[in-house]
Amino acid sequence: MISASLDYLRDGDDAVVTVLIGGVLLLASPLIVPSILVLGYVSRVLRLTADGDDEPPVFDEWGDLLVEGAKAFAVTLVYSLVPLAVFAVAAVVTVGAFVVVPGGGGSGTFLGSFVAGVLVLVIGIAGLAVSLVGLYVTPAALAAVADSGRLGDGFAVGTLWTVVSKRAYATGWLTAAAVVLAGALAIGVLSVVPVLGTIAGLFVQFYALVAAAAVIGWTWADVRPVSAEPAESEPAERPAV
Repeated sequence: MISASLDYLRDGDDAVVTVLIGGVLLLASPLIVPSILVLGYVSRVLRLTADGDDEPPVFDEWGDLLVEGAKAFAVTLVYSLVPLAVFAVAAVVTVGAFVVVPGGGGSGTFLGSFVAGVLVLVIGIAGLAVSLVGLYVTPAALAAVADSGRLGDGFAVGTLWTVVSKRAYATGWLTAAAVVLAGALAIGVLSVVPVLGTIAGLFVQFYALVAAAAVIGWTWADVRPVSAEPAESEPAERPAV
């Protein structure tokens, strides 16, 4: 699957143009809107590959692309903010421990410091665990929103659990992670060259991001929940034979 994902964008008719546009958008990503457009393109890749269409999309219909990207941005933001909130609580507890625990010695001071330290450690571990869960669930949430077009599907915990708990999803996620990691290593090598290497790395980053999205899309086709369609009512009268 890794080989197929790396060939996904390259086999497209407008591969060069697509990569150029994607790289330029990442270069301008500090302006926020370009990064949302990239997320919109990723959403299209997720939707098309999940539906069995392996022809890479092009950058067009920019208004729709922006809407799709905004939904993906919202999903990514929420799943990023939850672990940040946990770490923020840990930081507040740490600061509070220094304020509340008196400066003098004694067993009370030691016990208070020990309890505060354990609490900070527990919250920190919890924050790390939540971060890992967020990284694992986010691709499924993005695929769900791209598939249905409904933002709420990205936060349907019960439905997402039926997906992320499958071995096929875990395999797809690990494959996509390997693609992203390979891209990161390539970017690290390119960054040795000042300025030009960093810029070239953005185009590699876009290519790797799309390849990983293709993997998740193919995986989603196998693991996505089947919506229960209402059965058609049987006609009251049958045509005479």
